[in-house]
Amino acid sequence: MKKFVVAAAGLVMAAGGFSVVNVGTAEAQVQARGAPRGSYAQSCTGSYVNQGRLYADCRDMRGNVRETSIELARCSSDEIVNRDGRLACGRVMGDFENSGRPNRPGGGWDNNRPGQGGGWNQSSITVYRDANYRGQSMSFRDEVPNLRNLGMNDAISSIRLSRGSWEVCEDANYRGRCEVVRGDIRDLRNTGLNDKISSLRPARSGGRW
Repeated sequence: MKKFVVAAAGLVMAAGGFSVVNVGTAEAQVQARGAPRGSYAQSCTGSYVNQGRLYADCRDMRGNVRETSIELARCSSDEIVNRDGRLACGRVMGDFENSGRPNRPGGGWDNNRPGQGGGWNQSSITVYRDANYRGQSMSFRDEVPNLRNLGMNDAISSIRLSRGSWEVCEDANYRGRCEVVRGDIRDLRNTGLNDKISSLRPARSGGRW
């Protein structure tokens, strides 16, 4: 497989039932969006600031991703953390955004795209290193041109979808053999794609790109 440099948005790496990612990489992405530093960057994605509030998607202890926000003025002296899927600082608990949230400045996955809803309703995919949805896992809402930089290249054995369809390809940059996944796959050995996926992205309405 060829090597490409890619920044994968919407990444959540789950290990042992709780979320961890490379802290340096996650915090660099958070800073690029204007969001403050904090340990929440280890288990939250899509972080951005809008009108004095920090918004993010945070994974709770059950593995569910929740939309949450917190008022930054209340966190001036405390680190912002992910407390079971909710942004928090000190004794201050943030809010769940059950009814949606404002779009991230400059665009991103929160904006509506053709064939897909915005925010929480957008399609997402979770890939697992082992069959039967076991082992190391990562969740994505945006396209990933190269899984090599995320440690999951040629290492996926099962897939779960929240909704919609995803295209998965054997080579980076959506090259080589590609297939459209329209539902959960417990064991990729039955598809010929076990430990062979190098890139993936949401499929366009009606099928491939």
